[in-house]
Amino acid sequence: MDWNLDSAEIDKALGFRVSGIEKELLSRARETLPGGDHHSWGAHLHRGNQTWVGLDPETIQTPYSELIRLCGKLPLQKNDRVMDLGAGYGRLGIVLHTFHPGIEFRGIEFVPERVIEARRVYENLGMNPEEMSVGDLTATDFFPDEARHYFVYDFGKVPHIRNLLNQLSEIADRRKFTLTGRGKGIRSLIAHEFHWLTPVYEEENFSIYNF
Repeated sequence: MDWNLDSAEIDKALGFRVSGIEKELLSRARETLPGGDHHSWGAHLHRGNQTWVGLDPETIQTPYSELIRLCGKLPLQKNDRVMDLGAGYGRLGIVLHTFHPGIEFRGIEFVPERVIEARRVYENLGMNPEEMSVGDLTATDFFPDEARHYFVYDFGKVPHIRNLLNQLSEIADRRKFTLTGRGKGIRSLIAHEFHWLTPVYEEENFSIYNF
């Protein structure tokens, strides 16, 4: 695999069918909400959850090049658990499998079609498809498993991201971990409300925090 290719080309080489799946989701959304846009289509299809249907697939996913740099900055050790909360098509799991073998990955994504596709590709790559699962981060009964490293993209509305950060603060009472926040929403929340998290590395699109 040439990891210098752009992310869409890497996805294609890995066998992903992201474009077709996202087009199908958009078609379904337009049929039932013709006057909508990417702010409303995902919520319309997915019980109020903001799943960004209608955005370019490269906008809703983190580039492989960025994930490779990110993982290189984390103090990863064999058997560490990494949780991706809002995992999309599971790119982070593929990067860890390729460059950091021995890491336990778990990705949670709300959209079943994305998880099914990730599992298909994982299996073809000799990975454990069960590393990706469907889950609703906004559900009242959801609580993240304990992990050594968490990755959170802006997966939805501000109150939902705030609630997840509050849940992680409970875990922080029991164990140390790193948190990578990607996107303006989560980074702004942390800066203004979650001062127990300290940035230790920052780029334009993401920050790594510990405490």
